Amino acid sequence: MFPFKPRCFFVAAVLLLLAGLLYAGEPLTWQDCFDRTVKNNVDLSIARLKLKEAEAALKSQQSVYYPEVTAKAGRSVGETKPDGGSWSDKDDLSVSLNASYALFSGFGDRARVTRTEAELYAEKANFDQTRSNIEYNLRKAFSDQLYTQELLELVKSIAGRRADSARLVEMRYEGGREPKGSLMLKQAQLTEARYSVGEAERALELTRRQLAGLMKELQFAPYLLKGELRADEPPTGVSLDELARQTPSYHSAEASLKAAEQGFIVTRSARFPQVSATASLTGSGETDIKNESWQTGIAVSLPLFTGGRLSQDIIIAGLKREQAKLNTEKTMLDLMNNLQAAFNTYRDRYAALSVQKAQLEAAETRATVARAQYEQGLVSFQDWDTIENTLITSQRSWLSSRKAADQAQSAWQNAMGISSP
Repeated sequence: MFPFKPRCFFVAAVLLLLAGLLYAGEPLTWQDCFDRTVKNNVDLSIARLKLKEAEAALKSQQSVYYPEVTAKAGRSVGETKPDGGSWSDKDDLSVSLNASYALFSGFGDRARVTRTEAELYAEKANFDQTRSNIEYNLRKAFSDQLYTQELLELVKSIAGRRADSARLVEMRYEGGREPKGSLMLKQAQLTEARYSVGEAERALELTRRQLAGLMKELQFAPYLLKGELRADEPPTGVSLDELARQTPSYHSAEASLKAAEQGFIVTRSARFPQVSATASLTGSGETDIKNESWQTGIAVSLPLFTGGRLSQDIIIAGLKREQAKLNTEKTMLDLMNNLQAAFNTYRDRYAALSVQKAQLEAAETRATVARAQYEQGLVSFQDWDTIENTLITSQRSWLSSRKAADQAQSAWQNAMGISSP
């Protein structure tokens, strides 16, 4: 069977190559990248497990509302020897059924359940914030690759324009209508443009790998993205106070405060009597159950002296409650600042789009006219070169402004804790 191994490896390699080519030939959409990230991201998987753990903890804590019942059965065999007597066999059989129920625990049981509910709510909020953060990182990586894809096409077109300009100046130089310095400048600009093409290609490799890393794909064929750099118009009439109270971070802080309040009640409950009811049924015998008994009762316990431990525990719980209150206030202040900063940046980047677009259109019109005038000798080389450089700068600025607006909108959504369903 050894001769078949090289053939199997060859077939597998061909299939992987074909799969890679197919993957490379189909541009990935935002939804493709999002689905893969949600499925594979390690941080999101950990957050899911923590959420399930909190749900199980709540169900476990709710068991205090039910009686606790235990059953026990046993059999023992042996021999006994009384003084001066002989060994005799001994066979004992016993069974018991016990039940207990907490009638009153100083309101501690209910507080424990409520605290666990608050912890579950906080974990849900943490999960929502984790998902929003992961989606923001993905959107940023997605727009980075879209930007480098468009940048590569742009610098290729710039290199083509620089080559045409260099040929035009070369013809004028050969005709004696342009000095050698002008030709050398255009040739240097062409060299710089070609370098920019290689630089953009390397940048595309990096952004592609960064995006694949978020999707947890270590091996991948070169792929392209399908999408566009764009931003929606910022909303009006925004209430930052209302938005801050809807964020997962604020919900988490609120839940932590509630958990601290319930923790104070739990600690204080130790000062109250603990009342419980018990019931038991037992039976015993040698080879079968002959002796049966049952009993019920109520037990009350109250701590009289704990050496000051209980008082200090209550003080500590109260201090934790006050810390949670202050932390909630600080969270609100931080959220307001972050939301204001993110919203201002979003509005600024969106407003800059119209400015950059107008400048690009003006630069394109001027460049078209200036090239024709330069060919006819109506404008100087210096003026034409300045207009050409302005066009290239405007093209790059327009692309950069679109990326900035796209990412500013994503940052605004992340500040609000928003994520896709």
